[in-house]
Amino acid sequence: MERSQNNANLRKQNKLMRDSIELQDRQFLSQQIVISLKALLESDFERANIFLCYYPFGSEVDVLLLYKQLLDKGKELYFPVSDKENHELIFRKVSNLSSDFHKGAYDIMEPNEELPVYNNDGDAIVFTPGLVFDTNLNRLGYGAGYYDRFFHQNSDVTKIGLCFNTQINNEIIPEEHDVPMDLVVTDRRIIRRTGYDIN
Repeated sequence: MERSQNNANLRKQNKLMRDSIELQDRQFLSQQIVISLKALLESDFERANIFLCYYPFGSEVDVLLLYKQLLDKGKELYFPVSDKENHELIFRKVSNLSSDFHKGAYDIMEPNEELPVYNNDGDAIVFTPGLVFDTNLNRLGYGAGYYDRFFHQNSDVTKIGLCFNTQINNEIIPEEHDVPMDLVVTDRRIIRRTGYDIN
């Protein structure tokens, strides 16, 4: 099977599998990921101040509780706007997880247009959603390449993939433009890139 078809099948299968997780179970698993993320940030990224986040959509991992806690600590949080014309992500700074959002492209909650734009003005941690990840830290998103383009343009960010453990699948065949994560956090484990220095 050719690479693109293999990955398309993985996307479809894992989307169906993730959607089949009961809401109550998804909430519990997301809480486990929040616990692991908090411990990771406190131990390895204590000085991090800039976080590029995503607003959970559908059955994605929901770490809104962590975002609130980061805001309460005075951290800077940015959320993406999908620029459909240029197939790019534009991250805008958010200070209120309710009033700073509206429903945007693909019915995903997006930050309001008047909010400041992230301009790669400091080391940032990017919480990255996806449909499939593997133990080599490869990622399959929804197929439009928004995050890969952003990572190519902002290569100095720290990329943390968030997924349920059932989304780990070592059948991914990465393509040339795909950018691997630095870490992947699931409800059961943290997968790190060999030799990756997190300090």
